[in-house]
Amino acid sequence: MKPKPEEIPDADHELVIERVCAIDVAKASGKLCIRAPQPSNSGRRVSRVWDVDATTGAVSELADLLGEGIEKVTVESTSDY
Repeated sequence: MKPKPEEIPDADHELVIERVCAIDVAKASGKLCIRAPQPSNSGRRVSRVWDVDATTGAVSELADLLGEGIEKVTVESTSDY
């Protein structure tokens, strides 16, 4: 996860789960999006989006990141896993 994630301010909407992650799995990489509270602006949320390599190191780093308060992860792929 070398590249810095793109941050996208979130629009107002009903909050169901505070910290969520979605992963779009591809053959050599994945696209990751985490939606969570914005640390610098209480009450606002932000989406962080970035690409993740399909390597053991990158997946281990991702597991560490997701272990820090992510409540739900959704995975999408076009293949069976």
